[in-house]
Amino acid sequence: MLQFIKRFNSCNSNDRFHGKGAKSVTADSYLRHLVSRGAQAGLIASLGAFASMCFAQSNGATTDASASAKGPSITTCVACHGALGAGSEAGVPRLAGNNPDYLAHALSMFKAGTRASAPMQAVAQTLSNSDMHALAVFFSNQHPPLVQASPPPLPTLVMAGKQLAETGAGRSVQACFSCHAAGGKGNGVRFPSIAGEPAAFTIARLHEFQARAKAAPVKPGTMTAVAATLDDTQIEQVAAYLSVTER
Repeated sequence: MLQFIKRFNSCNSNDRFHGKGAKSVTADSYLRHLVSRGAQAGLIASLGAFASMCFAQSNGATTDASASAKGPSITTCVACHGALGAGSEAGVPRLAGNNPDYLAHALSMFKAGTRASAPMQAVAQTLSNSDMHALAVFFSNQHPPLVQASPPPLPTLVMAGKQLAETGAGRSVQACFSCHAAGGKGNGVRFPSIAGEPAAFTIARLHEFQARAKAAPVKPGTMTAVAATLDDTQIEQVAAYLSVTER
């Protein structure tokens, strides 16, 4: 699977893949086909088929099952994080389009146990540094549609959240984009992209930071310090706005 990730990332929208006896298809059109299928089971099956197609391009592709089993599995990631890392309405974060260095660093923290998440720590324990990098690069290059909440957020919440994200609220609440860059698209390893994150994830994450602020003194300028200045209404507003903002 690691070979598939690296081979996939070497393909651009002008690359064409040829299966034996099959019509050629562009990487971009294939990805759009995967996303349009919707069902997770179908996506996983399609990813497997596409991996086989990529492997077929090289006579040197390994058939050693034990070796491939040790590589990172995209299907494991999308089982929780949604099609091509889109995230989920239930609160699983969006991976797609984020900074690859940030994603790889997050995986390394899960593996080291310095970032808490039992499921992610279990997954990260199986990954090498090169695995983490390969997965990070793969998901950073994906751009699936935003997760659609049901019901969608109220326009009043979205507009209020937009103001908080862009300008903050006076001196007490710092604007989200002052650190996470214009549009919430992210700023290097330290400040990930927050645009497009499912509302449930943003709400839960900010509450985590608030819990840290209550447990120990906070450092100025950290997310823990920023979250401590927000009330529940403001958190809901920001989450609503970010959930409908393209990354």
